[in-house]
Amino acid sequence: MRPMKTPELSDAVYYQIFDFKRGRGEKRKIQIVEALIECLATRGLDNTSFETLGKLVGMNRTHVAYYFQNRDELIRTAVRYVFVVGQQETITRIEKASAGRARFQASIEGWFEWLHRHPRYACVVGLFYYLASYDKSYRAIQNSIRSMGEERILSTLAPFVEKGKISAPKARTVARSAQVMITGALFNFYAADYPLNLRQLQKQTVKDAFALLEANSNV
Repeated sequence: MRPMKTPELSDAVYYQIFDFKRGRGEKRKIQIVEALIECLATRGLDNTSFETLGKLVGMNRTHVAYYFQNRDELIRTAVRYVFVVGQQETITRIEKASAGRARFQASIEGWFEWLHRHPRYACVVGLFYYLASYDKSYRAIQNSIRSMGEERILSTLAPFVEKGKISAPKARTVARSAQVMITGALFNFYAADYPLNLRQLQKQTVKDAFALLEANSNV
């Protein structure tokens, strides 16, 4: 089996995943995480082992265990990895958008574009939501991710608050509701036979988010 290549990531992504800048060990960890994502997407959790991951990255099982003591540690790193990548891509999308409604739209579209660019990440997201349903430590991570998502959306509404086009409490409500809308849309898309493809769902969610915004503001 041909060893996988290490994906190119910014220092900011490495810092958020491992709390310090990239190094040889961290690059190997990312290779293993990417191998986990591929295995989850193509073989399922039950058929994913340190041995199969090692074959994908060109190392033996003991070397995989050197970087990750157990599968739970590996899954937690994978969760952190896919969401950090998603956050970075969404932030970049927002920063490139012009001010006003375009930035609000970018904050909604970012989640869909992230999974469109990295479709196999969906398996990690689904596993994460399952684990968060009964494990408090994963739920704490989910609460943090949800909170960051709300704050990103809220930041795009700040100019409207300053101009008096929406009150601060309503802006918070819109941000919170939009985040729930995004999560619900994606969960239903991946967990059921959905009548729309991802691009269509993205457009529909953006439309619904703007309807929510307009119902609570003069934007």
